[in-house]
Amino acid sequence: MILIPTGELTGALADVIPFTFPDDDLPALNCVRIEWDGSMLHALSTDRYRIAWASWHPDDDPDMDTQDDLFTTWGGADDPWSATITLDDAKELVKVFKLPLKEQRVPLSVDFANGQVTVRRDRDTGYTALRLDIPDQLAEFPDVRKLLADSDRVESVAGLAFNAKFLADFGKVRPRAPMQMSFTGSKTIAHVAIGKRFAGAIMPINEGQEAA
Repeated sequence: MILIPTGELTGALADVIPFTFPDDDLPALNCVRIEWDGSMLHALSTDRYRIAWASWHPDDDPDMDTQDDLFTTWGGADDPWSATITLDDAKELVKVFKLPLKEQRVPLSVDFANGQVTVRRDRDTGYTALRLDIPDQLAEFPDVRKLLADSDRVESVAGLAFNAKFLADFGKVRPRAPMQMSFTGSKTIAHVAIGKRFAGAIMPINEGQEAA
């Protein structure tokens, strides 16, 4: 089990949800992947044209020395694990646990065991636990980190065109820093970074290609 501030879990999921394939006829992409690597929590999604990757580390919290947190140990000692939940379940999790801004630091526990993710409040707030089953077909979620790493280069381009609606979704990511873009070529992904805990990518469209 790991312990994470409510706003960090719901925020990371909300950051990547807009980049998830919207229809369940492609279940391997109609989902959000949650990973705990032993020290950081990650949420990842893709819709084939874009990639989104939001992360959280216990030491990222600028208010970690506040009185409320003196007896709270964020993170946990879990071995690395990964779980892929459906888009509907990701939306439901955000809806159920999202809190007003002043209550963002209420702890949530996240546990993965026996093919099920369990999220619950760490204190008595009247919420029951939310348990999410992991469908077998979601095991085919692509390795989006590798896709980003394989295109880790910068090339000069004369100009690029992007689907405006697809690009606008990056503006919904928590604005923790200015958005930065770097280009890998005229027909390959452009990298997007927003602060140190959000990385993503978007494919350009060809001239004359009709926007979706």
